[in-house]
Amino acid sequence: MNVSRWLARRRMAALTKAVYDSALTEDDEPAEPSVARLLPGGTTVAALIIVVILIAAVGVWRHAAAREHSQALAQSSSEREESEATAVATGPSPSAPPSAGEHADDVVVYVSGAVASPGVLTLPASSRVIDAITAAGGATPEADLESINLARILVDGEQIRVGVVGESPPSASAGTGTAAQACVRLASATETELQTLPGIGPALAQRIISYRATHPRLTSVEELDDVPGIGPSLIEKIRPGVC
Repeated sequence: MNVSRWLARRRMAALTKAVYDSALTEDDEPAEPSVARLLPGGTTVAALIIVVILIAAVGVWRHAAAREHSQALAQSSSEREESEATAVATGPSPSAPPSAGEHADDVVVYVSGAVASPGVLTLPASSRVIDAITAAGGATPEADLESINLARILVDGEQIRVGVVGESPPSASAGTGTAAQACVRLASATETELQTLPGIGPALAQRIISYRATHPRLTSVEELDDVPGIGPSLIEKIRPGVC
């Protein structure tokens, strides 16, 4: 091979390669992106604004909910503390008074004389003389129950003395030295005996006798309420002296 020809080929190859490389650099160099293509479109901007607004709304809502919850907890705690403070200040409710005043509707009477167990008894306020005698163990065989109004309602603090048959009523009150008023029996008392009762004069005594003529079994002072001129207040006045 001729040296000159080889050199010529080498030069031609180098020139060809240089031309080829130069053409490749100019054609394949990527074009710089335009500014308009990098900027987002109108739809994208609107979507981004909506997303931002939603995120902000959620944040505000969560903050408001947390604030309301905190206020509710604080109010509940305050109310509980006030309730506890009130309970401590007032203290427990007082218990009922002891048995001495527990039964305000009871009466206390003293039963003496011809009964099995004389003594002081506590009975319901609506009790009658017969109830007191029964509570005292009952009357003894020699007791004179005809001289007592067994149907009379008890009065708190009174004494019920059951006498024996043939015994005369006492002439004086025990321990006082004052004369004792005889017990007036409504079923058999005379006009004069009836007038010994407080508030009973000749006219009322005559009305009682007239009423007794149609009611021969008059034994209770409450029955006198049917007699003209006698009312509840007068009945209470004469009650202690009636038997």
